[in-house]
Amino acid sequence: MLGSGSFSTVFLAEHLKLKLYRAIKRIPRHPADKTSFSLKTGFPPEAELLKHLNHPGIPLIYDIDEDDDYLYIIEEFIQGESLDTFVSHQKTISQELIVKLGIQLCDILDYLHHLSPYPILYQDLKPEHIILCGNQLKLIDFGIASFFTGSGKHFQIYGTDEFAAPEARDGLPVTLAADIYSLGKVLEFLISAADSKCSDRLLHIVKRATAKEPDERYPSAADAANALLHVQKHSSGHSSHLIRNIAVIGSRPGAGATHFAVSLVCTLRKRSVPTLYMAAGKDRTLDAIARANPHFKERDGIFYYEYFKGVPNYGDGVFFPLPADDCIVKDFGTDAPDLAKLETSDFIFFLLSGADWDFTQSVTYAKQLALFPQTVFVCNHGNKRAAGAYAKHINRRVYCFPNDPDPYRVSAEKERLISSIFPKKGGNIHFSL
Repeated sequence: MLGSGSFSTVFLAEHLKLKLYRAIKRIPRHPADKTSFSLKTGFPPEAELLKHLNHPGIPLIYDIDEDDDYLYIIEEFIQGESLDTFVSHQKTISQELIVKLGIQLCDILDYLHHLSPYPILYQDLKPEHIILCGNQLKLIDFGIASFFTGSGKHFQIYGTDEFAAPEARDGLPVTLAADIYSLGKVLEFLISAADSKCSDRLLHIVKRATAKEPDERYPSAADAANALLHVQKHSSGHSSHLIRNIAVIGSRPGAGATHFAVSLVCTLRKRSVPTLYMAAGKDRTLDAIARANPHFKERDGIFYYEYFKGVPNYGDGVFFPLPADDCIVKDFGTDAPDLAKLETSDFIFFLLSGADWDFTQSVTYAKQLALFPQTVFVCNHGNKRAAGAYAKHINRRVYCFPNDPDPYRVSAEKERLISSIFPKKGGNIHFSL
């Protein structure tokens, strides 16, 4: 016998012909347990959920049988140890392993959350229900999982308090976001056993996944996986200078996003950092300037002028292959993408307007971006008063960009500012996080 719960017992069995082990879950048919069975099929909900699933991280169901007293679910035998047992046997675990396991969990949840016609809400994600089998995680015990119809639902059983979402513990309707919360708590559990301090990016992922309000968490398991993949990319040392993706956003038209983005590109290129400006918003300002200024030279769709190198917005129908080794500075103007897409940027520069009438709206969005450790706040036009006011409200440092009539000219003042923002190594700008 492998184990038992309040209503079920699990046995280890051997298939005599195939010489393979199976797990058999025996569930009693007592009248008192009728609520545990589907009225339509007479099978327990767990069997109903599992019998059509096909994912390497979910045990297979081979057969369902019954007699007068019991129902029997014949499942794949999972040979491994639970995540909590595995952690207890390790002196320490690495961030690399934490991220790898987190990505696998995201993949399992993403599969469950995108099933048709109804997604499955697992509800009870915790280390005891996650089995590590070699390099593959398996999620077991779907006893309180449920189909999710999209409207939220009250559940009498909501999993273990330590890993359950606040709305589930409070008896409120739960959505797929409840599984995202539990995912974050599992990552938090693993981080507690890490061999060293984990990166700010990984800690941010946990913080966002475990936000109290469901709509402040990752919109999907796939979004959480993308964030973890970004951590994995920058932890693996696959490349040498790896600030590769910089986003620049303006709080409003005229805040100076394009001016700053162009200045940043020119300054970095003067410092021998391969950098490309890319117009990512709807604004066509660069296109107009480049074509009107005879000093701009175009080659293979890229415009050059002094230290500047950039690509205008050619429209949705044009695919432009980006240079493989360049750091890309994307100028979104005021057309900011979703936060989930922004999160994969190595740096996010938010240009704040110094106008009093724009202050409240700018602070609201700035507080959302402040959740990302890679966000840098910049107040334009040398407005130190406004920079100080923003810093006080968002509790983050706000840099003051100097009055600058020419974004293409690299001044000593701009160089000092840019150098103070990026991490250093050996006195130089160091492009690795």
